[in-house]
Amino acid sequence: MKRAVVVVIVLCLALGGYWFFGRSSSSASTTQYLTTPVRLGDVTATIAATGTVAAASTYSLAFGQTLVSTSTSSSSQNSSSNASSSNANSSSGTSNTVTSVSAVVGQHVTAGQTLATEDTAGSDAAVVAARSSVTSAQAQVAMASSQLTSAQQKIAAQVSTSAQVASARAQLAVDQAQLTIDQARLTTATAALAADKSAVPAVATHVIDADTLSVAQAQQQVTRTENAITADTAAVVAAADSAPTKAANAAALAQANASVVQARNSVTTAQANLSAAVTAAAATTITAPVDGVITSVNLTIGQTPPSAAAIAMRADELTVVANIAEQDEPNLAVGMTAQVTITALNKTLTARLLDLPTNANSSSAGSGAVTFPLSLSLGGSPAGVLPGMSATISITTAAVKNVLEVPTSAIQGTSPNNTVQVMANGTLVSTPVNVGLSTSSLTEVISGVTEGQVVVTGVVNPTAATTTTGGVGGLTGGGGGPRNFGGGAGGGSRNGG
Repeated sequence: MKRAVVVVIVLCLALGGYWFFGRSSSSASTTQYLTTPVRLGDVTATIAATGTVAAASTYSLAFGQTLVSTSTSSSSQNSSSNASSSNANSSSGTSNTVTSVSAVVGQHVTAGQTLATEDTAGSDAAVVAARSSVTSAQAQVAMASSQLTSAQQKIAAQVSTSAQVASARAQLAVDQAQLTIDQARLTTATAALAADKSAVPAVATHVIDADTLSVAQAQQQVTRTENAITADTAAVVAAADSAPTKAANAAALAQANASVVQARNSVTTAQANLSAAVTAAAATTITAPVDGVITSVNLTIGQTPPSAAAIAMRADELTVVANIAEQDEPNLAVGMTAQVTITALNKTLTARLLDLPTNANSSSAGSGAVTFPLSLSLGGSPAGVLPGMSATISITTAAVKNVLEVPTSAIQGTSPNNTVQVMANGTLVSTPVNVGLSTSSLTEVISGVTEGQVVVTGVVNPTAATTTTGGVGGLTGGGGGPRNFGGGAGGGSRNGG
């Protein structure tokens, strides 16, 4: 009995194993590969983005002033402006009033068309005042120049150092001679006093008093002469030292020259103000600088006009501004064309890239994604297209035509060691290939396979009932399959050698 049970168990295990391995073998034998033939076709690499329609340039107009702003992109939905100024003389500060306004918001105007006018009463008065300022400044120059000439003449008339020294020494000699005379008189007066005091019989008292006065006067004269000699000696020394005189002369000339320069600068400023006043007086008309559309009017007849932003307008020419990823920027070139689809109108237009980005968007600094602003010219103002409309953009960066192509999912490995799995008589053969332009969908094959050969793009896993495009011999990439042909999206790359 036990032996029979054992036999039954062994038979059951054998049948189960046969069923399991037979099923596995059947599953393995039904593995399905996704394949597609090598074909002749076109491979196109594009950059896709979304953006916004914007005016190529906008203008802020006033009497005597025009500010122009060119449109660049700060994001795919917003644009910023770089302003530059021309003819920056305005009628600000005058009492001119607006006499006519023909501009209306939404109106289309042509270059040179008159938009508004003003009278010139206030401007004319400003010109008169500016001319008066020029005349006054010129008079100041004449006065300062005269003062400079006077200072130069005074310095030229000064006695030379040697002459001054000789004069001082001559005076010293005169005073020294005078001192000898004065001392002799003092000696005589003193001797007379002594003689009269010792005379026998004694002289009268008034004689003694007279002698005493003579001695005192003679002594005073000697003292005065000695003081004069001291002063003369100092004068000789001072005359020999010319440094103070030179310094004083230099200071006087410097001050006079500075006054002349200041006066001349005042003339320059006054003349510039006069030129500005004359220009402002002549700028009594606002005209359209380009063909375009009026966007705002800030003028009232009979009122003083604002100094800026009296009338705003945009040029007819429209652009599309967008952001692109930094890896796409190196693929751009001036002159490239783009297909722009205006979302609201479902209209596709051709745009042209006129300038390359120069800096990344400041908003991308410090974030993970770095983007660059891009501006595409629509070459005019297409019917129905308005600033602010949304648009999708496709820029062709590279294209090859009538070449061998396979789905990118069929390419394995990295360049220059790429391979494909060729299906030959039910057998997979790893075949080296040389590839060219590659996008996310299609890859150009330069050599290694021929038209009509069948290559594997993926595998179907029957157990999971799903389609797999990777894992068979290292198959990589997404999509693929016999129906995945068409223009590729994304940047694309050019490989091969």
